[in-house]
Amino acid sequence: MAATVTHDHQRRLETLREKLDAEGFSGALVSRPEHVFYLSGLVPGLSPAFLLVLAQRTIAIAPSAIGDFETVPYTDYDIHNGWSIVANTCAALRQAFGQAGLKHQKVGVETGHLPAALLAAIAPEIGGSADLADVFWHMRRIKDETETAQIAANVRGNDRMFEALRDAARPGKSELDLWSVAYQALCENAGEPVALEADLGAGARTSNPDVKPGHHQLHTGDSILADVYSATHGYYADTTRNFVLGQPTPRQREIHAILEDALAAGESLLTPGTRACDVDAAVRRVVERAGFGPNFPHHAGHSYGLFQQERPFLIPADTLPLEPGMILTLEPGIYIENWGGMRLEGNYVITDSGARRLDQFPTGLIVCR
Repeated sequence: MAATVTHDHQRRLETLREKLDAEGFSGALVSRPEHVFYLSGLVPGLSPAFLLVLAQRTIAIAPSAIGDFETVPYTDYDIHNGWSIVANTCAALRQAFGQAGLKHQKVGVETGHLPAALLAAIAPEIGGSADLADVFWHMRRIKDETETAQIAANVRGNDRMFEALRDAARPGKSELDLWSVAYQALCENAGEPVALEADLGAGARTSNPDVKPGHHQLHTGDSILADVYSATHGYYADTTRNFVLGQPTPRQREIHAILEDALAAGESLLTPGTRACDVDAAVRRVVERAGFGPNFPHHAGHSYGLFQQERPFLIPADTLPLEPGMILTLEPGIYIENWGGMRLEGNYVITDSGARRLDQFPTGLIVCR
């Protein structure tokens, strides 16, 4: 469970301490694996690891040491009884909180994540708890240079993966064949296994925005929707392209052209200060004017990073202004029952003057011959 705590991690810990102090917290128990990674570089594993962040020190609770942090270890497996995580973790948490001296003091916890048994274990050791969700979201909404570089590298991996899909898509192949091609291309680009999730389907099955790959075989004339949200080194990429086997039909070209126009309309508003809902409105307006408003059932985009979807969401209800350093997607889609669907998605970094696009694979309708 070794981890190297870098300057970036130390800086994030100091930022967290400042925010905890401003909120009146005496400490915080970090339990989400993504946030433990964010603060320490520890890649999540099967056994949980926690960070108890205090004003002057950090205590790790884990099966083994995390970096140079003071660590309270627990046994996650023993040869006689097998897995024994809950009981041993509770004991280690009580020990760490006892060492921290937090009796009668307010502590931040990730209430949306921490299991009830673990929360009950620390309750007698503190004066009260409050949720950390907003604290972490405010920290994570702006990506630092290291995060931006990793996300950009992951997006380039998606670009190369789309090249592999274009070359592999042929009549007689199955959707699962394409999934395998996508996974191999992503792993080869990263030089290691990656976490792969995707909406991937062909033909009329793509009328479901969340289509998952199956045994459906590809046929000449099929359109293929590939929305790939892969994760490498803790961060996601999330891009979508549409392919056609053979010559596209006029309707396929028409639907895709609408999505290209909607994407361009959203891109024109990706500037600091623009509200998320206004970007959504611009994207949605193009689709609605073309007569397909009811066929666009989801958000116009979202931020991402450690998680595949983060705030701000480009939806009518989100009035959050965009800020430099945010990374987000635009993804207009149109889905028609018994015909199929298309979605087009780009990734962007908000800059002081506008936005920088991260993905470079062509956004036109991709013809596979």
